[in-house]
Amino acid sequence: MKKTTEKTLNKKPNKKRRTYRNRVIMILSLVLALVISVMFLQEFVLCNPNHNTERVRGFYLEDKNSIDVVTIGSSEIYCAFAPGLNYKECGFTSYPFATEGNTVRNFKAMYKEAVRTQDPKLIVIEINGALYSDANMERDANLRRVSDNIPLNENKTDLINSSVTENKIEYYLPFIKYHGSWDKLQNTFAWTISLMQDKLRGYTLLKGVKTFNEIYKTESKVFYKNDKALKARRALFNEADKTLKEFLDFLDEEGVDKSKILFVRFPHVVTPANITRYQRGNTIGDTIRSYGYNFVSFEMDDEGIDLDPYNDFYNIEHMNIYGQQKFSKFFAHYLQDNYGITASDLTDKQKAEWDEAVRYYDAYAAYNKDMIESGAERTEIGESYFIMKEIEKYLDK
Repeated sequence: MKKTTEKTLNKKPNKKRRTYRNRVIMILSLVLALVISVMFLQEFVLCNPNHNTERVRGFYLEDKNSIDVVTIGSSEIYCAFAPGLNYKECGFTSYPFATEGNTVRNFKAMYKEAVRTQDPKLIVIEINGALYSDANMERDANLRRVSDNIPLNENKTDLINSSVTENKIEYYLPFIKYHGSWDKLQNTFAWTISLMQDKLRGYTLLKGVKTFNEIYKTESKVFYKNDKALKARRALFNEADKTLKEFLDFLDEEGVDKSKILFVRFPHVVTPANITRYQRGNTIGDTIRSYGYNFVSFEMDDEGIDLDPYNDFYNIEHMNIYGQQKFSKFFAHYLQDNYGITASDLTDKQKAEWDEAVRYYDAYAAYNKDMIESGAERTEIGESYFIMKEIEKYLDK
Protein backbone atom coordinates (compact mmCIF):
# COMPACT_ATOMS: atom_id res chain seq x y z
CA MET A 1 0.00 0.00 0.00
CA LYS A 2 2.85 2.33 0.84
CA LYS A 3 4.54 1.77 -2.53
CA THR A 4 1.32 2.47 -4.41
CA THR A 5 0.84 5.75 -2.58
CA GLU A 6 4.42 6.86 -3.35
CA LYS A 7 3.98 6.07 -7.07
CA THR A 8 0.73 7.99 -7.16
CA LEU A 9 2.31 11.00 -5.46
CA ASN A 10 5.25 10.92 -7.87
CA LYS A 11 2.99 10.79 -10.92
CA LYS A 12 0.92 13.84 -10.04
CA PRO A 13 3.76 16.43 -10.24
CA ASN A 14 5.01 14.88 -13.50
CA LYS A 15 1.55 15.14 -15.01
CA LYS A 16 1.28 18.77 -13.90
CA ARG A 17 4.69 19.54 -15.35
CA ARG A 18 3.74 17.95 -18.69
CA THR A 19 0.48 19.90 -18.78
CA TYR A 20 2.33 23.15 -18.01
CA ARG A 21 5.00 22.40 -20.61
CA ASN A 22 2.37 21.63 -23.24
CA ARG A 23 0.59 24.89 -22.54
CA VAL A 24 3.83 26.86 -22.80
CA ILE A 25 4.65 25.16 -26.12
CA MET A 26 1.15 25.85 -27.41
CA ILE A 27 1.30 29.53 -26.40
CA LEU A 28 4.77 29.98 -27.89
CA SER A 29 3.63 28.29 -31.10
CA LEU A 30 0.65 30.61 -31.34
CA VAL A 31 2.86 33.65 -30.71
CA LEU A 32 5.36 32.44 -33.33
CA ALA A 33 2.55 31.81 -35.83
CA LEU A 34 1.18 35.29 -35.14
CA VAL A 35 4.60 36.90 -35.59
CA ILE A 36 5.20 35.03 -38.86
CA SER A 37 1.73 35.96 -40.10
CA VAL A 38 2.24 39.64 -39.27
CA MET A 39 5.67 39.61 -40.92
CA PHE A 40 4.22 38.00 -44.06
CA LEU A 41 1.30 40.45 -44.18
CA GLN A 42 3.57 43.45 -43.67
CA GLU A 43 6.04 42.20 -46.28
CA PHE A 44 3.59 41.33 -49.04
CA VAL A 45 -0.02 42.31 -48.28
CA LEU A 46 -0.64 45.12 -45.78
CA CYS A 47 2.25 47.23 -47.07
CA ASN A 48 0.32 49.28 -49.64
CA PRO A 49 1.84 47.22 -52.48
CA ASN A 50 2.17 49.03 -55.80
CA HIS A 51 4.80 49.86 -58.39
CA ASN A 52 6.71 52.03 -55.89
CA THR A 53 6.94 49.16 -53.41
CA GLU A 54 8.10 46.76 -56.10
CA ARG A 55 10.69 49.17 -57.53
CA VAL A 56 12.31 50.18 -54.23
CA ARG A 57 12.40 46.65 -52.85
CA GLY A 58 13.67 45.44 -56.20
CA PHE A 59 16.69 47.71 -55.79
CA TYR A 60 17.71 45.74 -52.70
CA LEU A 61 17.38 42.44 -54.57
CA GLU A 62 20.18 43.42 -56.96
CA ASP A 63 23.54 41.83 -56.18
CA LYS A 64 25.82 44.03 -54.09
CA ASN A 65 28.08 46.25 -56.20
CA SER A 66 26.48 45.11 -59.46
CA ILE A 67 24.73 48.37 -60.49
CA ASP A 68 26.94 50.93 -62.22
CA VAL A 69 24.44 53.78 -62.64
CA VAL A 70 21.88 54.55 -59.93
CA THR A 71 19.21 57.13 -60.74
CA ILE A 72 17.47 58.88 -57.85
CA GLY A 73 14.27 60.87 -58.23
CA SER A 74 10.57 60.66 -58.97
CA SER A 75 8.27 59.38 -61.72
CA GLU A 76 10.20 61.16 -64.48
CA ILE A 77 12.94 58.56 -64.04
CA TYR A 78 11.10 55.27 -64.33
CA CYS A 79 9.01 56.55 -67.27
CA ALA A 80 12.10 57.73 -69.17
CA PHE A 81 15.05 55.56 -68.17
CA ALA A 82 14.83 51.84 -69.00
CA PRO A 83 17.62 49.68 -67.53
CA GLY A 84 16.96 46.73 -69.86
CA LEU A 85 17.25 48.97 -72.91
CA ASN A 86 20.34 50.71 -71.52
CA TYR A 87 22.03 47.35 -71.02
CA LYS A 88 21.08 46.26 -74.53
CA GLU A 89 22.45 49.49 -76.02
CA CYS A 90 25.62 50.07 -74.02
CA GLY A 91 26.19 47.04 -71.79
CA PHE A 92 26.07 48.80 -68.42
CA THR A 93 23.72 48.07 -65.53
CA SER A 94 21.44 50.72 -64.06
CA TYR A 95 18.47 51.01 -61.74
CA PRO A 96 15.76 53.66 -61.13
CA PHE A 97 15.83 54.12 -57.35
CA ALA A 98 12.76 56.31 -57.64
CA THR A 99 9.19 56.69 -56.41
CA GLU A 100 6.10 58.61 -57.40
CA GLY A 101 6.11 62.11 -55.90
CA ASN A 102 9.58 61.61 -54.43
CA THR A 103 10.78 64.84 -52.80
CA VAL A 104 14.26 66.18 -52.18
CA ARG A 105 13.88 65.53 -48.45
CA ASN A 106 14.22 61.81 -49.21
CA PHE A 107 17.34 62.21 -51.36
CA LYS A 108 19.86 62.07 -48.51
CA ALA A 109 18.62 58.69 -47.27
CA MET A 110 18.39 57.33 -50.82
CA TYR A 111 21.90 58.50 -51.68
CA LYS A 112 23.27 56.86 -48.52
CA GLU A 113 21.40 53.65 -49.31
CA ALA A 114 22.72 53.67 -52.88
CA VAL A 115 26.35 53.91 -51.81
CA ARG A 116 25.81 51.47 -48.94
CA THR A 117 24.54 48.70 -51.20
CA GLN A 118 26.28 49.49 -54.49
CA ASP A 119 29.54 50.99 -55.75
CA PRO A 120 28.13 53.00 -58.65
CA LYS A 121 30.31 54.63 -61.27
CA LEU A 122 27.74 57.41 -61.41
CA ILE A 123 24.69 58.57 -59.45
CA VAL A 124 22.16 60.53 -61.51
CA ILE A 125 19.74 62.75 -59.58
CA GLU A 126 16.65 64.11 -61.36
CA ILE A 127 15.67 67.40 -59.75
CA ASN A 128 11.86 67.24 -59.95
CA GLY A 129 11.81 66.53 -56.20
CA ALA A 130 12.94 70.12 -55.53
CA LEU A 131 10.12 71.69 -57.55
CA TYR A 132 7.28 70.84 -55.16
CA SER A 133 5.23 73.26 -53.12
CA ASP A 134 5.55 73.26 -49.34
CA ALA A 135 2.30 71.26 -49.08
CA ASN A 136 3.62 68.54 -51.41
CA MET A 137 6.94 68.47 -49.59
CA GLU A 138 5.05 67.63 -46.42
CA ARG A 139 2.71 65.01 -47.94
CA ASP A 140 2.90 61.82 -45.93
CA ALA A 141 2.51 59.58 -48.99
CA ASN A 142 5.60 61.09 -50.63
CA LEU A 143 7.64 60.11 -47.58
CA ARG A 144 6.09 56.69 -47.05
CA ARG A 145 6.75 55.43 -50.57
CA VAL A 146 10.41 55.59 -49.60
CA SER A 147 10.48 55.06 -45.84
CA ASP A 148 8.11 52.06 -45.87
CA ASN A 149 10.31 50.16 -48.30
CA ILE A 150 13.91 50.70 -47.27
CA PRO A 151 15.28 48.27 -44.68
CA LEU A 152 15.55 49.15 -41.01
CA ASN A 153 18.93 50.77 -40.47
CA GLU A 154 20.44 54.09 -39.44
CA ASN A 155 19.49 55.76 -42.74
CA LYS A 156 15.83 54.82 -42.36
CA THR A 157 15.84 56.00 -38.74
CA ASP A 158 17.41 59.33 -39.69
CA LEU A 159 14.86 59.85 -42.46
CA ILE A 160 11.91 59.14 -40.18
CA ASN A 161 13.25 61.17 -37.26
CA SER A 162 13.97 64.19 -39.48
CA SER A 163 10.57 64.05 -41.20
CA VAL A 164 8.05 62.84 -38.61
CA THR A 165 7.06 64.20 -35.21
CA GLU A 166 4.02 62.05 -34.34
CA ASN A 167 3.11 58.35 -34.52
CA LYS A 168 6.62 57.34 -35.50
CA ILE A 169 5.93 53.69 -34.69
CA GLU A 170 3.71 53.51 -37.81
CA TYR A 171 6.74 54.30 -39.96
CA TYR A 172 8.76 51.47 -38.44
CA LEU A 173 5.80 49.07 -38.55
CA PRO A 174 3.74 49.99 -41.63
CA PHE A 175 1.36 47.14 -40.73
CA ILE A 176 -0.16 49.47 -38.13
CA LYS A 177 -0.92 52.08 -40.80
CA TYR A 178 -2.27 49.69 -43.42
CA HIS A 179 -4.06 47.10 -41.28
CA GLY A 180 -7.39 48.65 -42.26
CA SER A 181 -6.80 48.21 -45.99
CA TRP A 182 -8.29 44.72 -46.34
CA ASP A 183 -11.00 46.17 -48.57
CA LYS A 184 -8.30 47.20 -51.07
CA LEU A 185 -6.74 43.76 -51.39
CA GLN A 186 -8.44 43.10 -54.72
CA ASN A 187 -6.71 46.17 -56.20
CA THR A 188 -3.29 45.31 -54.76
CA PHE A 189 -3.36 41.54 -55.30
CA ALA A 190 -1.40 41.73 -58.56
CA TRP A 191 1.41 43.66 -56.90
CA THR A 192 1.42 41.30 -53.90
CA ILE A 193 2.00 38.36 -56.24
CA SER A 194 4.76 40.30 -58.02
CA LEU A 195 6.51 41.09 -54.73
CA MET A 196 6.48 37.41 -53.80
CA GLN A 197 7.77 36.36 -57.22
CA ASP A 198 10.57 38.93 -57.09
CA LYS A 199 11.61 37.68 -53.66
CA LEU A 200 11.67 34.05 -54.77
CA ARG A 201 13.45 34.87 -58.03
CA GLY A 202 15.94 37.21 -56.39
CA TYR A 203 15.57 40.10 -58.84
CA THR A 204 12.97 42.03 -60.84
CA LEU A 205 12.42 41.43 -64.54
CA LEU A 206 11.62 44.96 -65.74
CA LYS A 207 13.99 46.68 -63.29
CA GLY A 208 11.34 49.17 -62.17
CA VAL A 209 10.34 50.64 -65.53
CA LYS A 210 6.72 51.79 -65.99
CA THR A 211 4.60 53.97 -68.24
CA PHE A 212 1.07 54.25 -69.69
CA ASN A 213 -0.19 53.25 -73.13
CA GLU A 214 -1.33 56.71 -74.14
CA ILE A 215 -0.36 59.61 -76.41
CA TYR A 216 -0.74 63.09 -74.93
CA LYS A 217 -2.54 65.49 -77.27
CA THR A 218 -1.89 69.04 -76.08
CA GLU A 219 -4.06 71.85 -77.40
CA SER A 220 -1.88 74.41 -75.66
CA LYS A 221 1.09 76.30 -77.04
CA VAL A 222 4.30 74.30 -76.75
CA PHE A 223 7.41 76.29 -75.88
CA TYR A 224 10.57 75.74 -77.88
CA LYS A 225 14.15 76.53 -76.96
CA ASN A 226 14.20 80.02 -78.49
CA ASP A 227 11.29 81.29 -76.39
CA LYS A 228 12.26 84.23 -74.13
CA ALA A 229 10.21 82.86 -71.21
CA LEU A 230 12.58 79.91 -70.93
CA LYS A 231 15.43 82.15 -69.79
CA ALA A 232 13.59 83.45 -66.73
CA ARG A 233 14.25 82.33 -63.16
CA ARG A 234 11.60 81.78 -60.52
CA ALA A 235 12.19 81.29 -56.81
CA LEU A 236 11.68 77.82 -55.32
CA PHE A 237 9.13 77.20 -52.62
CA ASN A 238 10.64 77.78 -49.19
CA GLU A 239 10.84 74.19 -47.95
CA ALA A 240 12.17 72.86 -51.26
CA ASP A 241 14.85 75.56 -51.44
CA LYS A 242 15.96 74.91 -47.86
CA THR A 243 16.00 71.11 -48.24
CA LEU A 244 17.85 71.19 -51.58
CA LYS A 245 20.63 73.29 -50.06
CA GLU A 246 20.75 70.99 -47.03
CA PHE A 247 21.19 68.02 -49.37
CA LEU A 248 23.97 69.77 -51.30
CA ASP A 249 25.65 70.71 -47.99
CA PHE A 250 25.42 67.06 -46.93
CA LEU A 251 27.15 65.92 -50.15
CA ASP A 252 29.93 68.43 -49.53
CA GLU A 253 30.31 67.28 -45.92
CA GLU A 254 30.56 63.69 -47.14
CA GLY A 255 33.38 64.74 -49.45
CA VAL A 256 31.80 62.99 -52.44
CA ASP A 257 33.63 62.83 -55.75
CA LYS A 258 31.70 65.46 -57.73
CA SER A 259 32.58 63.77 -61.01
CA LYS A 260 30.48 60.78 -59.88
CA ILE A 261 27.25 62.77 -59.42
CA LEU A 262 25.17 64.24 -62.23
CA PHE A 263 22.09 66.37 -61.59
CA VAL A 264 19.62 66.42 -64.49
CA ARG A 265 16.22 67.59 -65.61
CA PHE A 266 14.53 65.01 -67.80
CA PRO A 267 12.31 66.08 -70.74
CA HIS A 268 8.73 67.33 -70.41
CA VAL A 269 6.20 69.02 -72.64
CA VAL A 270 6.65 72.68 -71.68
CA THR A 271 3.52 74.81 -72.08
CA PRO A 272 2.02 77.83 -70.26
CA ALA A 273 0.54 75.30 -67.81
CA ASN A 274 3.95 74.34 -66.43
CA ILE A 275 6.33 77.11 -67.52
CA THR A 276 6.78 78.16 -63.88
CA ARG A 277 8.18 74.71 -63.09
CA TYR A 278 10.64 75.11 -65.95
CA GLN A 279 11.71 78.49 -64.57
CA ARG A 280 12.17 77.02 -61.09
CA GLY A 281 14.27 74.33 -62.76
CA ASN A 282 16.56 77.10 -64.05
CA THR A 283 16.98 78.32 -60.48
CA ILE A 284 17.76 74.80 -59.27
CA GLY A 285 20.40 74.50 -61.98
CA ASP A 286 22.03 77.75 -60.84
CA THR A 287 22.08 76.56 -57.22
CA ILE A 288 23.56 73.15 -58.08
CA ARG A 289 26.28 74.66 -60.27
CA SER A 290 27.15 77.14 -57.50
CA TYR A 291 28.07 74.11 -55.37
CA GLY A 292 30.34 72.82 -58.14
CA TYR A 293 28.17 69.91 -59.34
CA ASN A 294 27.25 69.20 -62.94
CA PHE A 295 23.69 69.99 -63.95
CA VAL A 296 22.28 69.25 -67.41
CA SER A 297 18.74 70.03 -68.53
CA PHE A 298 17.33 67.93 -71.35
CA GLU A 299 14.01 69.74 -71.13
CA MET A 300 14.31 71.61 -74.43
CA ASP A 301 15.99 68.80 -76.37
CA ASP A 302 19.16 70.83 -76.95
CA GLU A 303 21.16 67.64 -77.36
CA GLY A 304 19.23 66.34 -80.38
CA ILE A 305 17.08 63.64 -78.78
CA ASP A 306 14.39 64.35 -81.38
CA LEU A 307 11.47 63.99 -78.98
CA ASP A 308 8.06 64.85 -80.37
CA PRO A 309 5.89 66.69 -77.81
CA TYR A 310 2.78 65.57 -79.72
CA ASN A 311 3.60 61.87 -79.82
CA ASP A 312 6.20 60.84 -77.24
CA PHE A 313 4.46 61.66 -73.92
CA TYR A 314 1.43 60.23 -72.14
CA ASN A 315 0.86 63.46 -70.24
CA ILE A 316 2.55 66.82 -69.90
CA GLU A 317 5.15 65.46 -67.47
CA HIS A 318 5.89 61.88 -68.53
CA MET A 319 7.05 59.97 -71.58
CA ASN A 320 5.18 57.08 -73.14
CA ILE A 321 6.95 54.08 -74.68
CA TYR A 322 7.97 56.05 -77.80
CA GLY A 323 9.60 58.82 -75.78
CA GLN A 324 11.02 56.37 -73.28
CA GLN A 325 12.86 54.43 -75.95
CA LYS A 326 14.21 57.56 -77.65
CA PHE A 327 15.41 59.18 -74.45
CA SER A 328 16.74 56.04 -72.78
CA LYS A 329 18.89 55.15 -75.79
CA PHE A 330 20.10 58.73 -76.05
CA PHE A 331 20.89 59.02 -72.34
CA ALA A 332 22.71 55.67 -72.20
CA HIS A 333 25.05 56.84 -74.97
CA TYR A 334 25.32 60.29 -73.36
CA LEU A 335 26.60 58.72 -70.15
CA GLN A 336 28.92 56.48 -72.10
CA ASP A 337 30.37 59.38 -74.12
CA ASN A 338 30.51 62.06 -71.40
CA TYR A 339 31.09 60.06 -68.21
CA GLY A 340 33.01 57.05 -69.47
CA ILE A 341 30.38 54.54 -68.34
CA THR A 342 31.61 51.34 -69.93
CA ALA A 343 30.05 47.87 -70.07
CA SER A 344 29.62 46.33 -66.62
CA ASP A 345 31.87 43.55 -65.36
CA LEU A 346 29.36 40.84 -64.45
CA THR A 347 29.41 37.19 -63.46
CA ASP A 348 27.84 34.62 -65.78
CA LYS A 349 24.82 34.48 -63.47
CA GLN A 350 24.40 38.26 -63.55
CA LYS A 351 24.79 38.37 -67.34
CA ALA A 352 22.04 35.77 -67.66
CA GLU A 353 19.75 37.86 -65.45
CA TRP A 354 20.38 41.02 -67.48
CA ASP A 355 19.91 39.16 -70.76
CA GLU A 356 16.54 38.11 -69.36
CA ALA A 357 15.81 41.74 -68.46
CA VAL A 358 16.46 42.68 -72.11
CA ARG A 359 14.04 39.99 -73.33
CA TYR A 360 11.34 41.20 -70.96
CA TYR A 361 11.92 44.85 -71.81
CA ASP A 362 11.58 44.13 -75.53
CA ALA A 363 8.33 42.27 -74.82
CA TYR A 364 7.13 45.11 -72.55
CA ALA A 365 7.80 47.64 -75.33
CA ALA A 366 6.05 45.56 -78.00
CA TYR A 367 3.00 45.03 -75.77
CA ASN A 368 2.91 48.73 -74.86
CA LYS A 369 2.99 49.80 -78.52
CA ASP A 370 0.29 47.32 -79.45
CA MET A 371 -1.89 48.72 -76.67
CA ILE A 372 -1.45 52.26 -78.00
CA GLU A 373 -1.98 51.37 -81.65
CA SER A 374 -5.09 49.33 -80.90
CA GLY A 375 -6.63 52.16 -78.87
CA ALA A 376 -6.84 50.00 -75.75
CA GLU A 377 -8.04 51.42 -72.45
CA ARG A 378 -5.48 53.50 -70.55
CA THR A 379 -3.45 51.05 -68.47
CA GLU A 380 -0.51 51.30 -66.08
CA ILE A 381 2.09 49.06 -67.72
CA GLY A 382 4.65 47.86 -65.22
CA GLU A 383 5.62 44.65 -63.46
CA SER A 384 2.32 43.79 -61.80
CA TYR A 385 1.32 40.13 -62.10
CA PHE A 386 -1.52 40.33 -64.63
CA ILE A 387 0.31 42.81 -66.88
CA MET A 388 3.38 40.54 -66.84
CA LYS A 389 1.23 37.63 -68.02
CA GLU A 390 0.28 39.76 -71.05
CA ILE A 391 3.87 40.88 -71.61
CA GLU A 392 5.08 37.28 -71.58
CA LYS A 393 2.97 36.60 -74.68
CA TYR A 394 5.36 38.90 -76.56
CA LEU A 395 8.59 37.21 -75.46
CA ASP A 396 10.98 36.50 -78.36
CA LYS A 397 8.45 37.60 -80.99
